[in-house]
Amino acid sequence: MAYRITKPDRSVEGVVAVPVSKSEAGRIAIINALRGVAQNNDCLATDTVKLQELLFSEEHTLDAQDGGTTARFLMAYCVVRNRAAVITGSPRLRQRPMSCSVDLLRVMGAEISYLEEEGFLPVSVQAAKLKVPDVVQTSAEKTSQHISALMMIAPLFGKDFTIELTGILSSLPYIELTADLMQQVGVNVQMTGNRIQISGSYNNNILSAGGDWSAASYFFETAALADMADITIENLNSLSKQGDKVIAQMVKSFGVDTIVEKDKIILKKQKNIIPDYFTHSFLHYPDIALSMAAVCGGCDCKADLLHLHNLIIEVSDRASAIQREAYKLNIKTDFCGGSKLKILEESNLKPSKRILKTYNDHRLIMAFAPLALKTGELFLDDISNVSKSFPDYFEQMKSLGFNLEEVI
Repeated sequence: MAYRITKPDRSVEGVVAVPVSKSEAGRIAIINALRGVAQNNDCLATDTVKLQELLFSEEHTLDAQDGGTTARFLMAYCVVRNRAAVITGSPRLRQRPMSCSVDLLRVMGAEISYLEEEGFLPVSVQAAKLKVPDVVQTSAEKTSQHISALMMIAPLFGKDFTIELTGILSSLPYIELTADLMQQVGVNVQMTGNRIQISGSYNNNILSAGGDWSAASYFFETAALADMADITIENLNSLSKQGDKVIAQMVKSFGVDTIVEKDKIILKKQKNIIPDYFTHSFLHYPDIALSMAAVCGGCDCKADLLHLHNLIIEVSDRASAIQREAYKLNIKTDFCGGSKLKILEESNLKPSKRILKTYNDHRLIMAFAPLALKTGELFLDDISNVSKSFPDYFEQMKSLGFNLEEVI
């Protein structure tokens, strides 16, 4: 079984809506569980639904499935709640490194052991009395999720607490997002240089998650690939703390203008513009790297996408996946030095009836699909995993004139 995506012309016009932010909803779920506040955050992303389920599960083994954030947040939650549990996940999640989380929590006095391979799930968390130091150090180079997890449990320590970040900082906006949500519910979080100082405790203020800018990136991508575009994106706030809103700046060089209105964004493109060369750092915005890779590849734009060292440890090995599958469309790439994705000058997008593999990766599916604007049709092996972050993605794409059908 495969799926054929078609777009009969190269113009897009319509109104779409993005889901609740998975990043915000997951953090809110942990904060609510820590402060004993019952609140439905209306997020249908399977990662968040699974996290909410596991937070209140009475099972000893907690299966995070393929959610890296789910596993790291759960680990910290079990430690601070003095709860014994085994945390595991899908085969792919068990290949993703967890040592940053384990090492950091062990510094706090947590008793965590690896049940199979060192550095990877599954892990056993034992009930243990914490011995929290005043200051801890950790690296944010590979991921920031363990830092957000520690930040959120810190108000339960009953003391002022400082995290010092070492090395190259990546995904900084996610740390800032965590700080902002904590401040909304009474915690004092000061971020100065590489230091995060946390004091105070949670209150019972209501938290709400905004629209998802990571999900919106695929509509920015669609507008950039189109010859002409007029797309209204509802449930999206330009004042959001989500870092992925930088996508609006990136696509401007492809002729896409972003008009901000209350709780919605309008994308306009009136003529087809392709820059001679595109480059940008994705150190803090890894989730939108595939969108921009598709834009550059689809427009035959020579590009250097920088600081993508974490692509290989995501839901799939995205660096290898984008190279292999984009080549089927004659998009020629190179992944240099373990961190730079190049769209090569000799790249020349061509239609193909070859089926693109998506490796159970929601972001690959959603980044590939808009390329049908350029090729007329596109074939994907599976589309089910969009449920991880954007369950009705293809329904929204249909409202822009895309068609989807199952083929044998």
